[in-house]
Amino acid sequence: MAYDISRRSLLKGAAGVAAGAGMLGAASTTFAAPALIQDTGSNAEVTLWTSFGSGVNGDAQKKLIDDFNASGAGVTVTAQTYEDYEGIAQALITGLQTGDVPDVAILSDVWWFRFYLSQAIVDLTSFVEEGDDYVQPLFVEYQRNGGQWAIPFARSTPLLYYNKEGLEKAGLTPEIFAKWSDFVAAAPDFVSGSGLSAAFGFGNAASYGAWVLHGPVWAFDGAYSDPDFNILVTEEGCVNTGEFMREFVQSGNAVAVTNPTTDFQTGGFGATLASTGSLGGIKAAAQFEFGTAMLPEEIKFGCCTGGSGLSILANASEENQQAAAKFINYCTSTDVTSYWSQTTGYMPVRTSAIESDDFQAFLADNPNNKVAIDQLPKTQPQDSARVFIPNGDQILGRGWEQILVNNVPAADAWAEVKQTLEEEKAPVLEALKELEG
Repeated sequence: MAYDISRRSLLKGAAGVAAGAGMLGAASTTFAAPALIQDTGSNAEVTLWTSFGSGVNGDAQKKLIDDFNASGAGVTVTAQTYEDYEGIAQALITGLQTGDVPDVAILSDVWWFRFYLSQAIVDLTSFVEEGDDYVQPLFVEYQRNGGQWAIPFARSTPLLYYNKEGLEKAGLTPEIFAKWSDFVAAAPDFVSGSGLSAAFGFGNAASYGAWVLHGPVWAFDGAYSDPDFNILVTEEGCVNTGEFMREFVQSGNAVAVTNPTTDFQTGGFGATLASTGSLGGIKAAAQFEFGTAMLPEEIKFGCCTGGSGLSILANASEENQQAAAKFINYCTSTDVTSYWSQTTGYMPVRTSAIESDDFQAFLADNPNNKVAIDQLPKTQPQDSARVFIPNGDQILGRGWEQILVNNVPAADAWAEVKQTLEEEKAPVLEALKELEG
């Protein structure tokens, strides 16, 4: 399901709202709890399972938690950190059997649905404050069967990162990233002129390879699947995308690596696709000046949403559900989401935050972040095969590995992926029928 929205509709509501006096951008800023969630009569203790434990993003979330705990909301949040989104999900799967689960958890775009199917998370409709102010394409992705099963928090899109110094040294401009075919044509000059080892770096399944390449599949007029769970990877568009990227690697001008973000920021190659949520980390670690660009087009533009939201576990007591909701509303409030976005690169989830004077001033001073915001209205939710089929991301990612690492023709790799996805979707459709009728 694609959302055809204008920038105006994306940023609807609360126009011109300014952030509180000089609040954002300074790490020492402390955010007060909004009046609606202050309640010093309660002393609830809430456990959060998160994957943001270190680096720029970990420090930013620690500040959110510390500020919330000191805000007078009458709630104390304690974080338990896992290595990544998958670590949280696997711990939840185990914990639901033993009773060892948190009150609130960060669930990624490909995991929340599994816990919705098992009725392990609660409908947040009654907890949501100012729902119309959330960026709607991000907000409605968590809606199902009349309920709101997560609130967008660390939401992102893929973004093209490029070595600005290398590009200029090669005598090239960012216009080479307008289309995939333009980029591939310019790649030999990019490599030879910059002295870099390759023009582009692909990742593997573990580095969300199927996610970052979702947009290119759409750009080549393909799809992983449709909303009715029909698997389309063997259709012409997806096969053509796979062959195009396979030939890019075989030309020697692109490489497939384990961790493209790390290799990019150390100067390993000229460009890569990575999350907008990597902006803060790359800015802190990159050993050169870098730029960002929207994903290249081909037949058309393609870019998907991604990232994670905050869900409340059904096992939590009623008191802790209420307390967890205070924390979620705090983390996604206008001022806090603006701070979170400015610090990490994740999308601000409130339209009032995007339109605030403070955030607009930040974008003017940080063009790399502005590219991500400008691209947001052009994105669309992901195909059902990746987000609704358990392990769909890994299955698709392994298909990409076959193509890019093992040089398997795309038609052959996708045929195997299709067979696996067909088998894996059956229990999902059964569960949906039982749950939703």
